[in-house]
Amino acid sequence: MKKSSTDTCCLTLPLKLEKWQEDRLAKRFEIARQLYNTLVHAELKRLAQIKRTAEYLENEQKIRALDRNNPADRAKLQELYKEQRKSLKTAGFTDYSFTTDMGKYYKHFRDNIGSSVAVHGIAPQVWAAFDKLLFKKGGKKVHYKKPGEVNSVQGYSRTGKSGGTEIMFRGPYIEWKGLKLPLKVSPDNAYETDMLQRRVKLVRLVRRPGKRRDRWYAQLVLEGKPAIKADPVTGKAVRPIGSGPVGLDIGPQTLAYSAAGAAGLVELADRVQNIEQEKRCLQRKMDRSRRATNPDNYAEDGTIRRGVKLTHNKSKRYRRSQQELKYLQHRQAEIRKLQHIQLANHLLSLGDHFYVEKMEWSSLTHRAKKTVISEKTGKPQSKKRFGKSIANKAPAMLIEILRQKCKSLGLSDVVEINPADIKASQYNHLTGKYVKKSLSRRWNEMQDGEHLQRDLYSAFLLQHYDSMSKALDLDSLARDYPAFVQYHHREIERLHALPKTPSSMGIRRSIA
Repeated sequence: MKKSSTDTCCLTLPLKLEKWQEDRLAKRFEIARQLYNTLVHAELKRLAQIKRTAEYLENEQKIRALDRNNPADRAKLQELYKEQRKSLKTAGFTDYSFTTDMGKYYKHFRDNIGSSVAVHGIAPQVWAAFDKLLFKKGGKKVHYKKPGEVNSVQGYSRTGKSGGTEIMFRGPYIEWKGLKLPLKVSPDNAYETDMLQRRVKLVRLVRRPGKRRDRWYAQLVLEGKPAIKADPVTGKAVRPIGSGPVGLDIGPQTLAYSAAGAAGLVELADRVQNIEQEKRCLQRKMDRSRRATNPDNYAEDGTIRRGVKLTHNKSKRYRRSQQELKYLQHRQAEIRKLQHIQLANHLLSLGDHFYVEKMEWSSLTHRAKKTVISEKTGKPQSKKRFGKSIANKAPAMLIEILRQKCKSLGLSDVVEINPADIKASQYNHLTGKYVKKSLSRRWNEMQDGEHLQRDLYSAFLLQHYDSMSKALDLDSLARDYPAFVQYHHREIERLHALPKTPSSMGIRRSIA
């Protein structure tokens, strides 16, 4: 599918469906899953044949001999990947061949799914999975989709107002292969009214877990930038955009920011609770139910039997617990995303260009390699690092949301600074020296007698980063420092006044 050259935004609207319509949609989503898995199986067989050729084996051996972390080898790797892609193209392993193969499979289901969804919607997703696998962008293998894992389908977009050639927008409803799916539109919502005036590029149907049953939505992919929400009385923007630089010091659980008129330290997604205990209880309940309804799958010692065909019977209680688990995880993700959007809107009200140190979050989730013996107990210390905090708070998601909002508003992109350029956590602008500090040391003792919280001071330094010279602007640092000290003390007083609750523990550790 050709990538659109015009601006694009999205409006998500709920569907008002009857039970039979939900069942029909669930059936079509299951067909989409089967088509996805059929194409994956066929292309894996073809790829296995290509990998046995002498040319491919020789190229793969050269790639394995190079070090991806060595800058000198990266250029050679790119050339080898080009040769690998060329050999795959010669063998007919391309995105075009994927769409051609899908044309043979979907015809058995043409009453439910047409070529627009199958060839132009599902086949590109399969190609994206293989592309990630082959060219080392993060994938280790191409996975099959399990039942219930396909939660969105979309068709092919053409120029026009219907939003596609198969799943079409018809004003009050969505039409798909004889199904008319009513939309729940609020006529009093000025934002929805404004968004629906734009041309619909394509329609995507989405399934999301509810507390007792799945919920269905239509995502209208629209042409143009998203509408700006305005006050219906005054007509002014609800969230006006600020001006000036904003420095961001982000960690696994907290974000410190510094701008021209404010400084703050907040906990990321403080309403997101740790649901591991609830998940564990539900998973144990499901395991007991699964063992009771499929006793022939297990040996006397409780292990799964080998060499026999396993059964997968699910009781009503199992399905209910499964739905509760899906909803629990979905609810946590929705709250986290909502709070990140609210925080990004607040940051945009403070300034219009942002500076943050570049972080490799995946490396912080790994366990420590070195074994350290505790001086107090004489036992090895835990090798855990920040895996759970990053999973619960998703700091990278906040930066990505902020970057998308800047792009949609026509602002400059979020500038990610190499930590080695300024070393914000070590630098002191009053002395011009770098002093290494342990991670547990949360306060900086300044030469003028001030005690500044480490993260807030780092955000203040990042606020005065000069992209041209890739260094700090010392003149503006000296000019803005007295005002920052006032904002800092005001924020610390606010944090000390917070009630002692489990949700405020992360902030309290930062100011301890």
